[in-house]
Amino acid sequence: MIRSLTIKRFYHSLRVLGIETSCDDTSAAVVDGDRTIISQACRNQFKYHQPWGGIVPSIAKNHHYENLVPVVAEVMKDIEWNTIAAIATSIKPGLVISLWQGIKFTRQLLEKYTHLSFIPIHHMEAHALTVRLTHDVPFPYMVLLASGGHCILAIVEDIDKFYRLGETQDIAPGEAFDKSARELKLHKHPLVENMVGGAAIEYLAREGYEKRYQLITPKYSAKMRDCSFSFGGMLSQIRRVIEKDGLYSESSNVDEQKLKDFSACIQSSIVRHIETRVHRAILFCDAIQKPQWKRRLVLSGGVASNLYLRQRINDLCTHYGVELFCPPVEFCTDNGVMIAWNGIERYRQNMNVFERMSDTLVPEGRAPLGSDISEQVCACNISVPFDWKSILEKKHVTVIENLNKQ
Repeated sequence: MIRSLTIKRFYHSLRVLGIETSCDDTSAAVVDGDRTIISQACRNQFKYHQPWGGIVPSIAKNHHYENLVPVVAEVMKDIEWNTIAAIATSIKPGLVISLWQGIKFTRQLLEKYTHLSFIPIHHMEAHALTVRLTHDVPFPYMVLLASGGHCILAIVEDIDKFYRLGETQDIAPGEAFDKSARELKLHKHPLVENMVGGAAIEYLAREGYEKRYQLITPKYSAKMRDCSFSFGGMLSQIRRVIEKDGLYSESSNVDEQKLKDFSACIQSSIVRHIETRVHRAILFCDAIQKPQWKRRLVLSGGVASNLYLRQRINDLCTHYGVELFCPPVEFCTDNGVMIAWNGIERYRQNMNVFERMSDTLVPEGRAPLGSDISEQVCACNISVPFDWKSILEKKHVTVIENLNKQ
């Protein structure tokens, strides 16, 4: 392990190179201890996966192999290697075949530049801590990590101290968005053919009427007294509606307005399912007399870039006096900056900072984040309404009517 003396020497000029290859984007960045992004670069693989309607692991692996050298070279173009203290690399969770590419390349760099330390990074921990680079957010805080592979609601008490309130039991919201878009064949729709699934649905939903269609699953799940997520049943219903109404964007006789309305329904159903869990988490903090846990909420992960989700969660936070923080959209999706920043945070505290990479290090496709306290949430038996805003509006109208009668 690195000695404390070394850490103190680098503290004010500390620079860490972050490498991210957990899915399909090859990213790298250098960040310093003053929260300055020195440089960053990314190679996106969307155009290679788009024809298949989803991520193809073998394609992702090959492009990581091709992109790592030019991406890191671009990042280090004007930076001397002797000014870098460590390399932070995502090793879990994610596509194992993709993570391997980042690990192997990092090993080569460590063998070439022997002064560098190595910091293995939990990809979701990096997402949870990114906000501390862009905002002054002290511990503790609640975090919602919503992406294509994960959906986690947790309390963050320190850099490596997480308490999971709930997580997805099947698929993640990003996957639900992407698979819904694939079923609708939006990758062949002229308005959104160059967008990823979630962005395509969000775009069409802007001109849609969400109440034209109704999915049963979100309302049913609101009655479950936990903070766990489930999008699998919702996706099954979405498929049935698409088949029943022939909502295929490539069809010559498809009703464009119906397509927009159903996109709005999909978006609303996914977001409101998430919203009920966040609502219960806020009430849970009061129930166990931990009000400090709910003072701040961080929304991060790729799905966090959805503006409808941000607005719904912001309204909820405003109602309960919770301060909401969202990293810039470009840092919500996978990126090298968050990996480098996680490295900075860990280096300062000497948490899992190694002089060399272990020969036995292997990537992990699945890796839980922190400790599971979801049973405590269930034990509190907290009920929340599916559409709390409508209930508040009705109460407000009733109050006004009563005042008028007086």
